[in-house]
Amino acid sequence: MCPDREQVPARLRVIPLGGVGEFGANATIIQSETTTILVDFGLMFPPDKRQPGVDYYVHDPALIFEQFPDLSAVFITHGHEDHIGGLSFLLAYRSLPVYSMPYTLGLIRHGLANPEMAANLREVSLNEPIRHGDIEVEFVGVTHSIVQACALYIRGPGGSLLHSGDFKVDPLPRDGYLFQSQRLREIGDAGLDLLIMDSTNAGKTGFCAGEAEIVPGLEALIEQAPGRVFITTFSSHMPRIRALADAVPALGRRIAFLGNSFNKHFRLSNDLDYFEGSQCFVSGSEAQRLADDKLIYVVTGSQAEQRSALVRISHGGFLGVALRSTDTVIFSSRAIPGNERALALLVSDLERKGVVVHTPRERLIHTSGHAYREDLAYMVGLTRPKNAAPIHGEYHQLLNHHHWLRDMLPEGEVLLIEDGNEVVIEAGCARVAGQYDCRLMPIDGNQEWVLGRTVLKERKDMMYSGLLLVNGAIDGAGVGRFEVHAHGLVEPAPGAIVAALEQDLNQMAFNAGMSTSEWSLLVYQRVTASLKPRFRGRPLTKIVINGQVTR
Repeated sequence: MCPDREQVPARLRVIPLGGVGEFGANATIIQSETTTILVDFGLMFPPDKRQPGVDYYVHDPALIFEQFPDLSAVFITHGHEDHIGGLSFLLAYRSLPVYSMPYTLGLIRHGLANPEMAANLREVSLNEPIRHGDIEVEFVGVTHSIVQACALYIRGPGGSLLHSGDFKVDPLPRDGYLFQSQRLREIGDAGLDLLIMDSTNAGKTGFCAGEAEIVPGLEALIEQAPGRVFITTFSSHMPRIRALADAVPALGRRIAFLGNSFNKHFRLSNDLDYFEGSQCFVSGSEAQRLADDKLIYVVTGSQAEQRSALVRISHGGFLGVALRSTDTVIFSSRAIPGNERALALLVSDLERKGVVVHTPRERLIHTSGHAYREDLAYMVGLTRPKNAAPIHGEYHQLLNHHHWLRDMLPEGEVLLIEDGNEVVIEAGCARVAGQYDCRLMPIDGNQEWVLGRTVLKERKDMMYSGLLLVNGAIDGAGVGRFEVHAHGLVEPAPGAIVAALEQDLNQMAFNAGMSTSEWSLLVYQRVTASLKPRFRGRPLTKIVINGQVTR
């Protein structure tokens, strides 16, 4: 039985702002009575492709600091963009220390809009707690599809929690970065009040396959390839590239990277001596001097991104590399929901050019970085939490995770929470006690600027219905002459709608005593009325009268 709130002054609050009810924009507030910290601050890619020019969304820092004015530090679990991609916007609003592992800080530093923000970065080591105010945070090693991923063990006056971050249980990681089972067991021995845990693959039974399990499949495909091999996977997946680098010397091949993102992650990994001086990597120019059966290209394009190396190679060539009929392409990746059609078209295009294509549907050449049900159960068994809450997933994943977690913790509270819910930990109990607002801002990735509502509406109008430019002159007697120019407007015959609009507008008579803005309203109303029987869309309409842009 949980005690009455008035009897327990010491409380720890957990408020997920993003990633709980959708994928991406992961961010969680942890708050004691005197200290507020933030775990992760990621971006979310648009779930709706009909948002023109919106490259991603981030949380609104103004709202966060309005609701949590004492926020004073950020702790980052790992370096995927859905966990770090919003930091430039947060740090531009207020200078805060950012704590994380060396590789993650390298990625953050690379993505900061202002290099001066790097002064805020604080490097940490595993199992060395960081004291910030009255909250203590320990980074605990877990395995995932990126270098140096961590769970966070957080203790405060009101209790303790473990934030799993993104993880899986890989018993034999090729890079030697271990899932710290013993430390997690010790955390359980000490008594854990709340476990919040990755739900991405909560509906998949069994253990998630480890990286070592996919190597034989990759080796077999490389061995049977007569010419060059192109392998594509997620560019942050240096653990997989490490496994590949260990395997290729026996296959007599060398590895070259194509694509900015892979080169970025490779440089950061080398800075940490992650590949331990491996001699299997060559530059792009060196690669072109090798025999075809001695070469592996690791390329961007696992999601058929239009500007990726693989897509550009399939369209004719990239940095002097063009396809040959003896080439083999291996997709060591899965399709992110929404990208299936683009990937199917890419595969068809590659095969049409005579290339042999292999995907994970044929054999085990890819594995997830997220825990399956038995991985999650193992985490619960190690930490033995008094209470738990699923995080990181759509509502369907959260609900599935919640259902079977209740069976594992019959005496504890398993909370089904969403973004903005306030979870209060007190005296070993956890409960939902309130609600905070959450707001995402759309970002134009070319400029790294926020897109306002008006801009978005105008872009949608232009995208779906085109643009009308009405240019007119109205003299002192109220006589107007108008020209109409259309861009992107579909017409039954070229110029038909434009001619009809000009005819209607040039029949108008105006009150010479009216203001230009009043004339503009009349013109807009006439354009709208004239379009209605001829055109079903609503093109963006701009009006210029006597040289003045009025609408």
